[in-house]
Formats: sequence, C-alpha cells, structure tokens
Amino acid sequence: MSRAATTRTFPAALADLADAVRQLEGLTAQVGPFALYPDACDREPELVAALCRALEVPLTFDAPARDRDFALVGLAAEIRRAQRAPELAGLCAEDAAEQARRLRQEENTRYRTHAVHRPDGSVITVVDAGPPDAPCVLVSPPCALSYRLSLPWLTALGSAYRCLVIQTRGTSERIAEPEVFDQRGHDVVHQVDDLLAVAEEVATGPVHLMGICGGAAVALAAAAWRPDRVSSLSLWHADLELGEEAQKTDHQINLRAMLDLAGESRDTAAWLRGKLTSGPMTGVPERIGPLVVRPYATAELFYRYARLTAATMHWDSRQTAVKVDRPCLVVTSDDDDTAHPAGSRRLAEIIPGARLVSADHGNHLDAFRATPGQVACLTSFLAR
Repeated sequence: MSRAATTRTFPAALADLADAVRQLEGLTAQVGPFALYPDACDREPELVAALCRALEVPLTFDAPARDRDFALVGLAAEIRRAQRAPELAGLCAEDAAEQARRLRQEENTRYRTHAVHRPDGSVITVVDAGPPDAPCVLVSPPCALSYRLSLPWLTALGSAYRCLVIQTRGTSERIAEPEVFDQRGHDVVHQVDDLLAVAEEVATGPVHLMGICGGAAVALAAAAWRPDRVSSLSLWHADLELGEEAQKTDHQINLRAMLDLAGESRDTAAWLRGKLTSGPMTGVPERIGPLVVRPYATAELFYRYARLTAATMHWDSRQTAVKVDRPCLVVTSDDDDTAHPAGSRRLAEIIPGARLVSADHGNHLDAFRATPGQVACLTSFLAR
C-alpha cells in the first residue's frame, strides 16, 4: 500500500461508488462473473475495474449492446451514476481500491453473517447486527431481495436491539444445479420453517418479528404457528391475500398474474423475462435500483423469484391472522399504490388488539428507509 493511501482524505463520492458496486455482490455470489454494458463505466473505467477487483465483485463491462437488455441497465444504474462524480477524476486506481477495501472492512465489522443449514440442503444466509445479548428483531423481507435493502434498519436498531435479516431460500447461495431449487421446495411452509429455524438457531430467545411487504405473510404464519418463539409482530406495508375482504392494487393483481406465468417453467420464465426487459423498466428507484432489479437479472433468478413470491401472494393469510395472540403493529400509508392499504386495515381488524398506524403519504419502498419516525414507531411499540 502506498503512503498516499494511508494519509489521503478520499472524497465521499468514492464511498458512494464502492456502495454501488457492492449492491451487485449478492448477484455475482450466486451467478458468478456478470457482464454489464460498457457505458456503465464510461467516465472512470480503470477506477471502476479496480474497485470491482478490490471488493471481489466480478463484474465485466463487455455485454453486447446489439439487443438492449434493460435489466442490465437497471443493475448498472448506480455504478453509472456514481462513477460520473467529478471528484473521482484523477484518483489513483490503486489507492482508491485500497480505500474501498478499508470501507468494506469497516462496514463488515458492524455485521455478522450466519449460514443456517436446513435438512433439505438449503443454506439460509442471515445478516446480524447489534449487541448479541439485546432483544432481537428478526426481519422477514420480500422474497429474493438482498439484505442490503434492509441495512438502514440494521443501522437504526443496532444500538439497542440485535437485528437479524434473513435471505430467502435459493436466493443467496451459489447456483450450481438449478433444478435442486425445485426439489427442495419453495412454498410458504418452507419459508416459515426457515424463519423459525433462524429464530431458534441464531437468536437467543423469543424474537420481535418484523415482516415487510411479501415477507409479512411469512412472519404472520410464523407468529401463529410458533408463538413460543415470538415476542411481538410488526407488519409493514404488507402484501397479503385476504380474499374478498380487502381490495388489491392493480400492481398486486398484475404482478401475481405475471409471476404465475413465469413460475410455470424455466423456459416460460426466460421467455417472459425477455419480454419484460426488452424495453425500459418503470418504477426502478434511485440509489437502490440494483437491489430491486436483481430478481430480473437472469432467467433462473426470475424463475425463483416467481415461484417464491407467487407462493406468498396466493397464501390466504386469514387462516393465520386469526390465530395470532402476540402484540401486533400494522403500518401502512393511505396512498400506497403497490400493496393496497385496505389489506393492512383489514388485517388490523382481524388480529385482536392490533395497533394500526397509517401515514397520509408514503411510497411502498419507504418501509426500508428506517426514518426517525418509523424507528420511533417501532421502538415505542416494542417498549410497551
């Protein structure tokens, strides 16, 4: 390491670029080296390449541009944005790479990672933050999305709580034989068993379950089936099937129909993915776009996302909601156009004593932001 690397103050833009690269580390961990388009690093190609090597995220930038794949565009969006920062011009790639390693090490010291081995051979990845002996919040996120989407909650809760984030079966370990995923199962029962296994093997006692979006169906069932493992339940912008008792958004209706089709077979998933990614993809959020687009990165990942998520979207949560006897917080917003707030309102009516909090405004993805107001809402509920 050069002397400059030990004494120089690097611009914040370098940390931003390193984070953009790390948003794709979960993808490459599953599928190996991954090709993006050359214009993803059109300003600082040497710097981006050096950071990819330093952070052990095997990206290449040589995808053929003849047939534009807009999933690749979405996956590359944050790298493309971050590497254009003027402050990065002229940085020594070697020194910047060493600083990126240091940033990764500093972040990784704040989190612990566990691998929970299931009887069917699945390996469930769990990210863990906070004091090991503190009360534990176990996050059940939407299927197939990276733990990095939940990092704001790990950071916000880490001083007073131990916070665990589970990654759905089949969406974190390296893919060697794709068909093994089907053999091991992917329905709600399997997902609930995984969540409870994490609660038993990683946590030190009953947990505060926190279900977000589609992860709410899994958390709800876990609380109903094993109340001895659950201290409380909070459900954020829940995407649930409640039959005719709750209205759905157009997004919920259309997404479930799409995933039903994609889950028919790998060939169908590949065909449908090609249709979806042949034009610009709408609704890709800034700053976290690659984390949201990841399930569309390859046909296999899209197939797995379809099978896992469709299972939660078809699961009738009324059968488990009526059995919940733990303190329950239900959070939504009046104008959530992704998961209809009517579902959360009806859920709060079904679960005895549930507390409903509905903001006037809020994007569905706001559930991952861990704003001061959200954190205060959760911690005041947990302190009751």
